[in-house]
Amino acid sequence: MPTGMFGWRGKHLGRIGGAGTYSRQLWSPPRASGATLAEEGVSSAVNRQEEENEGSTILFTVEGMRCGGCSAAVQKVLVATPGVSRAAVNLVTETAAVELAAGASESTIAEFTKAVGDKGFTMSPRPVGRAAEEAAIKAEARRAEEMERTKWDLYKAWGLTGLCLVTHTTHHLHHFGLHEYAHGELLTALGQPWVGGAIAVLALAGPGAGIMREGFKALANGAPNMNSLVGVGASAAFALSIAGALAPPVIGDYGVPVNNDFFEEPVLLLAFILLGRALESRARARAASDLRSLSTLLPLDARLVVADKLPEVGDDSDPMTVSVDRLALRPGDLVRVLPGEVIPVDGEVVSGAAAVDEATLTGEPLLVPKAGGDQVSAGTGVFEGPLTVRATTAGDGSVAAGIARTVADAQARAAPVQRLADAVAGPFVYGVMAASATTFAFWNFAGDAFFPGALLEASGGAGATLGALKLATDVLVVACPCALGLATPTAVLVATSAGARLGLLLRGGDVLEASAQIDTVALDKTGTITEGKPRVTGVACASDELTSADVLRLAAAVESTTTHPLAAAVEEAATAAVTADRGPHNTLPRADDAETSPGRGAAANVEGKRVYVGNPEWVESQVGAPAGSAAALSAAAADNSEATGGPAAAACSLVAVGIEGEGIIGAIALADKIRPGAAGAVRRLVDMGLKVVILSGDRQPAVDAIAQELGLGGSVVAKGGLLPADKEAFVKGLQERGAKVAMVGDGINDAPALVAADVGMAVSGGMEATAQAAGVVLLGDKDDGKSGVAGGGVGQAADAIELGRSALSKIRQNLGWALAYNLVGIPVAAGVLLPEYGISLNPAAAGAMMALSSVAVVTNSLLLKVPGGVERAGAPGDGLIKRPSARPAPAR
Repeated sequence: MPTGMFGWRGKHLGRIGGAGTYSRQLWSPPRASGATLAEEGVSSAVNRQEEENEGSTILFTVEGMRCGGCSAAVQKVLVATPGVSRAAVNLVTETAAVELAAGASESTIAEFTKAVGDKGFTMSPRPVGRAAEEAAIKAEARRAEEMERTKWDLYKAWGLTGLCLVTHTTHHLHHFGLHEYAHGELLTALGQPWVGGAIAVLALAGPGAGIMREGFKALANGAPNMNSLVGVGASAAFALSIAGALAPPVIGDYGVPVNNDFFEEPVLLLAFILLGRALESRARARAASDLRSLSTLLPLDARLVVADKLPEVGDDSDPMTVSVDRLALRPGDLVRVLPGEVIPVDGEVVSGAAAVDEATLTGEPLLVPKAGGDQVSAGTGVFEGPLTVRATTAGDGSVAAGIARTVADAQARAAPVQRLADAVAGPFVYGVMAASATTFAFWNFAGDAFFPGALLEASGGAGATLGALKLATDVLVVACPCALGLATPTAVLVATSAGARLGLLLRGGDVLEASAQIDTVALDKTGTITEGKPRVTGVACASDELTSADVLRLAAAVESTTTHPLAAAVEEAATAAVTADRGPHNTLPRADDAETSPGRGAAANVEGKRVYVGNPEWVESQVGAPAGSAAALSAAAADNSEATGGPAAAACSLVAVGIEGEGIIGAIALADKIRPGAAGAVRRLVDMGLKVVILSGDRQPAVDAIAQELGLGGSVVAKGGLLPADKEAFVKGLQERGAKVAMVGDGINDAPALVAADVGMAVSGGMEATAQAAGVVLLGDKDDGKSGVAGGGVGQAADAIELGRSALSKIRQNLGWALAYNLVGIPVAAGVLLPEYGISLNPAAAGAMMALSSVAVVTNSLLLKVPGGVERAGAPGDGLIKRPSARPAPAR
């Protein structure tokens, strides 16, 4: 089954999935036991688990949703379909993620697609590849067209509202004491009920036609929404006005007969609704702007080099290139990128030199110099010089394409806090209709008995029935399911899109919510706190007959079969040693029949001998050496490191080398440097009130030395000598004591702990399986030494937690506002303040309140992006998204 997730190998992001289907990670990272992950390797365990589940998740585009009631109706249809395990519907991005149960067939998809269509919505599988890019462009054009149409409907509605005000000129003149001008023939004619009625008909049939049509269609389909409430409310106001116009006039404040019609009410109601909708559309467009910019980040076309000779450095010409579809490029193709253009592929610079803007991937505004041999990423902009790039990962597998897909997928995942809104939104519209009917029944049949004379103000003296109808209409119009439906998706959309700009790839609203609740951060040492580039600092030999080169070459042969972080350092040192050796052993031997014991070491046959390399105690047990022999040699290697000006003995990682039947032959000391800014990043975590734990498979003294070098005293707990399963057990132990744990790591040995943690954070540049197991991928931690992210992955982990806290705060504010508005607004509209204070709403005021409540929710989510909303280490108040002053635009 395609997984649709993305894995990092080196600096590159590769797609592991196919078109249309995505893994269960739309809801949560895969779960597997630490033992399974340690023994089988994470990739195989994850793949095996997916094969067992066999279900798949498909993303759909759903058009026609207007409010929380719409999304709730779609979700209800989906989860009620046999063969669907669960579903999540996002109102803002108009997507539905449907998880199919094992054994579901194409007929299942056809069934729920038809059922959703019967409710009045259009549902289709979300396109991928070029089709997805073209769909994004068409969707943007459709949104722009809809906003333009809404704008003109708004102008028409407010123009008709102005005419309504003119028909009430007589009343206004009396109000200002100009009685002698109030009864001219023209003004008297304008005040006739049929004039107001004609204006109301124009409003209902013109700018309000779309709302009325969609509202009653949804009502007939059994999925009433906000438009249904407005449509019923406007129709009720119009009917109320007709009834009032047919009733005998009443004597007004100035002793003149006054008609009882309220034809201005449906006109004003539609005008305020359209105003709110226009403002909401603008706010939602701003909220989705980062996602749209991600989806259109890459150019549609690229310049494929077809010349035999590449341009020289400084040559800005564009010889022998043809314009081709970006998705037609393949690894190995040469692409020419001129200044001001966007790189279309991940690749390696083969000629030219330029400054490249990588802010789209890392969030850092500084331009990065690139020349021959440097790696570049798709979606980054070229300044100051042309580049010729050899594609390494092309098409839909680039870093930028993967980010855009993953961010879009993440926004289909609802935060758990949304469940309350989902539970309310489903029956909300029916509840409002019931409340409206109850309001009418009470005030019409019992209102005067309980509160004599209270309805006179509400009805304008026209009687109990008209007053009761007016209050019932207010209830229909003031209710706002939209605010409930928008509360969580808008905040998640803004946060995940902004996170991508910061170089934080968050997999959904649930990850954001979990990040906000973190109180403990567990950090891997090697590659996370340290640079992950250890070097050999000392070697000890068991006898004078052996040299350092002998020990290193045997160790390097075994290490060449592994991907352990120390392997490259041993191989590098061995290569240097044998190159300098003038003797017979001046080459690295071959190894075969290799096997690895995760967290312990590796073994292989080298030159006819079984050689073991790894943890001193483990090697000692494997080769049958006397107890303590490995530890003694390891201590000697560490002492040699310190004696030759290397790191302190305690800070060294120690590797023993042994031969089966011969015992321990030597030991190697290696040391790594703490990343620049790591100490400040860890201090930032501590200052945020978080408990920090360092977990490492290295020796306890080495881990203690790193903790001491961080300079935080007892603020950081250091645990060494941990196997992958031990890290997992330690994380689970913290959770059993009530801690909410984030695990930050980069290696396969971190994967079990990443899976077990409440939030796993994978440092880019690590293993693919590590990224698969994580809920957050920290893209700003690059291995080229040019990243501007303070503290690397540790600094970004703090960013992710702060972003989660800010997002959850906005979600809670939005939900609190939406619920409070409806809990207060509906009773007020029903007339609870009428008996005591004489306060009641009219349909127009109720419509204005309803429209502005949705705008308030979306605007509040946008405040997440206001400078100072989330502070970054070393730059308080710089804002959530850092952008350079200028950037090449994608060539569309």
